[in-house]
Amino acid sequence: MISGQSRKRKLIRVARERCAGHFVLACAIAFCMSAPASIARQAPTQNLDGLLAQARELEQSENYTEAEKLYQQALASFPDQPEVLKRLGILYQTQLRFPESVELLQKALSRAPGYPEVSFFLGMSYFGMGDRDKALAAFDNELKANPGYRRAHYYAAVVLQSMNRKAEAVPHLEALVRQDPKDAKAWYALARLYRSLGLDAFTQLALLDPDSAQVHALKAETYADNDRPADAIREYREVLKRQPDFPGIHFTLGELLYRQPDFPQAEKELRLALQEDPGHPAANYYMADILLTEDKPAEAIPFLQAAVDTDPNFAKGYEALGRCYRVSGEPEKALPVLLRAVELDPGSKSTHFQLAQTYAALKDTEKQNHHMAIVARLTGEETERGLKEGEPPKKEGGDKPAPPPRD
Repeated sequence: MISGQSRKRKLIRVARERCAGHFVLACAIAFCMSAPASIARQAPTQNLDGLLAQARELEQSENYTEAEKLYQQALASFPDQPEVLKRLGILYQTQLRFPESVELLQKALSRAPGYPEVSFFLGMSYFGMGDRDKALAAFDNELKANPGYRRAHYYAAVVLQSMNRKAEAVPHLEALVRQDPKDAKAWYALARLYRSLGLDAFTQLALLDPDSAQVHALKAETYADNDRPADAIREYREVLKRQPDFPGIHFTLGELLYRQPDFPQAEKELRLALQEDPGHPAANYYMADILLTEDKPAEAIPFLQAAVDTDPNFAKGYEALGRCYRVSGEPEKALPVLLRAVELDPGSKSTHFQLAQTYAALKDTEKQNHHMAIVARLTGEETERGLKEGEPPKKEGGDKPAPPPRD
């Protein structure tokens, strides 16, 4: 009898040889062995249940020879019982006796088409034999009979990827995360698949023209995502050299420059972005904030009005617009705008602060104190959270609004 470690080494070696460098089958078989076996369905007698239970115990102790004897004994007494055929087929699969496994699993399906898990294990045996087309067909049959069977989705995706049919694998993994949004294994596999598809697409794009605007744009996005703004800005400028009307490039570059901050260059790009899309909420917001840093609230107002007109749920846009009205000496106009902002984001400390200042200008001391009390409460809660998380409390940002999140 092969020891546990020796058997694992053999599984990995055979899987690699049969699957063109993929050792997935070894993991799959180990996974199948660790999963609880299905209870025999409608067993004719208690004797069959006892035989299957004893055989399963022997399997778990890796005494496959004795387990096979019990399964054969059960098969002789109950030749048409699909559960017995399935169990013995799985045992043969565990021993890498794939042709014998296939024969028994096919026989189980002939006795009971659609019997749970049989097509799945049949697919695993075909995969072990290197017949990926038949493996995939078997997984599909399992999913037709048992649509919620998760392992069939997972290994169908594995087989499709091994056949370089990556796009076809995506729906199987997406089905898994829809069924269970907390399945970290499925999310990891899906993330790796998306990444692989993205790299494949980039490679094909680079083969067409390695110096194209599209290639430089993708490089810029990669640099930006990896916190390399200078490299990203350089690549975006290369895009503009090759294609000045590249869709969205002026806003993307303007946003990056705004965050440096390089306001003069950002303003130039953002104004070009607004020529393309006058209602762009974030571009209007950034332009307004740049003007506010230059103490030009009256000039900022039209940009902020355009931002909230386009996005009526843009809480930060309303807050900044209300502040502009307040510092321009128009608290009556500021009030309804700020009330809309706090309605959208009741936990915004800066909006409550702006409301307190607005009520002060309107000589409404009661409401001024009300909102300052909220600011104090939110500050205390923020400090308490920071202490629990080991982070210093955030300082009040004063009048300056925070930029909206990136799209």
